[in-house]
Parts: sequence; C-alpha cells; structure tokens
Amino acid sequence: MKLFYSLLFLLAGTTLAGQKSLDKFALVTPVQTQLDAYNTGNLDLFLSAYSDTVKIYNFPNELRYQGKENMREGYGGMFARLPDLQCRLVSRVIMGDKVIDHESVIWNKEDPPTEVVAIYRVEDGLIQEVWFMR
Repeated sequence: MKLFYSLLFLLAGTTLAGQKSLDKFALVTPVQTQLDAYNTGNLDLFLSAYSDTVKIYNFPNELRYQGKENMREGYGGMFARLPDLQCRLVSRVIMGDKVIDHESVIWNKEDPPTEVVAIYRVEDGLIQEVWFMR
C-alpha cells in the first residue's frame, strides 16, 4: 500500500509540474546519450546527440569544432587513440536551455583524471553548442 501511495504522489507531482518535467527530460536526453556513447567509444551514437551545425568551444569563446563532420574527425581519432577514455559525471545542473555537467575524464590509466565543466545548450532535442572549462 505504501508503494501505491508513493507512486500516486509521484504521478500527481508530475501532473502538477506539467511541462517543466518534460522540458528537463528533453534537455538531458541528448547530453546523457552522448556521455554514454563517449564511454563506450560509439562514435555514431555520440554524434547522434548533436546538431549538424554544432559549435564546440573552449570557454569562453575559442571555437574548436564547427559541424558534426569536423567532430567526427576529431572525436573519432580520439576514441581510436585512447582505449581507456572514460568520463564520469560528478554533478549536473539544468538551467534554462543549458545542461551543466561537472565531469571527471580519464584519458589513460596512468594519469590522474582531468576535471572538466561542460555547458551544453540543447534545442529541438539536439546539442547545439558546448563550452568546455578545464
């Protein structure tokens, strides 16, 4: 019975929260998809989370990549060269159309992880822009 009331409460909260819950889910989905694909080295799934015209920056405004095909070259090479590559999500904040992740990246097993903050701007279910802070 306790489970029933808990489920009822959650459903009522979803109804009361309305569109906000759906928006957060839509924002997080491509970000989580690319993170999961990054950790498995699945380049096609990784790129599926990005718009064709995506822009990737070193914070605040140094453009690293523009367009999904340029990302394919850069990330494809990185996935091939770094078999130990892993990204662990430390924390996540959603603010407006942005998903802000604190990440801990392991490039190889011999070196300590690198702390990174990634700001993903999501629109129409795809990542449009990313800013990386190291």
